[in-house]
Amino acid sequence: MEFAMNEPGTRSSSGVCIASEEHGLCIAAIEHGTQMSEMLRSSQAASTSSLTSKLSGLNDLYKCVEEFLQLPQNQKTLSQSQQVLDGSLRLNDICSTSRDVLAVSKEQIQNIQSVLRRRCSGELDITNEVAEYLKTRRASKKTIKKCLKDINAVEPVAIESMLKDVQALTAEVFNSLLSYIGGSQKSSWSFFNQRSEKKAATSFDVVDAMLVKKVNVDMSQLVNLESEIQEIDEVLESLFRHLVKTRSTLLNVLSN
Repeated sequence: MEFAMNEPGTRSSSGVCIASEEHGLCIAAIEHGTQMSEMLRSSQAASTSSLTSKLSGLNDLYKCVEEFLQLPQNQKTLSQSQQVLDGSLRLNDICSTSRDVLAVSKEQIQNIQSVLRRRCSGELDITNEVAEYLKTRRASKKTIKKCLKDINAVEPVAIESMLKDVQALTAEVFNSLLSYIGGSQKSSWSFFNQRSEKKAATSFDVVDAMLVKKVNVDMSQLVNLESEIQEIDEVLESLFRHLVKTRSTLLNVLSN
């Protein structure tokens, strides 16, 4: 998608970007938004690094949004926009759910690792832990499927061009994130026979397939996935705080 805002120094129908302070914030938002748009276009293969880069980009963008929403002229423009608030609520919920899914996955992976580390001799049965992990993954995929539908329900707001583009970018990044966490929609049993497919396998795919087969459980793969989850969640936590702050500002604007 293209990040399109009124250029600084021009007057939109809502009168946004008139004062010099607004000009600076418009420029900063345009720069961050353009970078995000380019990142979304160029990032073909899903990876932890690409996801954290996108989430970090959103963090920078929301810093501009928070300052932008503090300006009286913009608050006046948004004072009657319930649609802005609805979109903000959906994005908050999606972000919170994403963090919950990551937390549950991380906990189950740690449980399996704990059993493997206690293995002193012979085979230590990890059937229960694996079954619980796979049960959790099935539940997570159902949750993710619902969230992806909710993302499509986030309607860009026409009243203010910057929030329209920011919400659209945020929804697109969450789409990438949840698709990555959800992993392959195909059966994990056939995963290793699908290695030649164009879509790159995620760490979730690799661990899912390994635990379904319950052969040669590789501790390093579990450690790697746990590390990736931690890395993503750290950036996601920061974004969640920005989303909450933005929603709080919008609530204040609409209640005045």
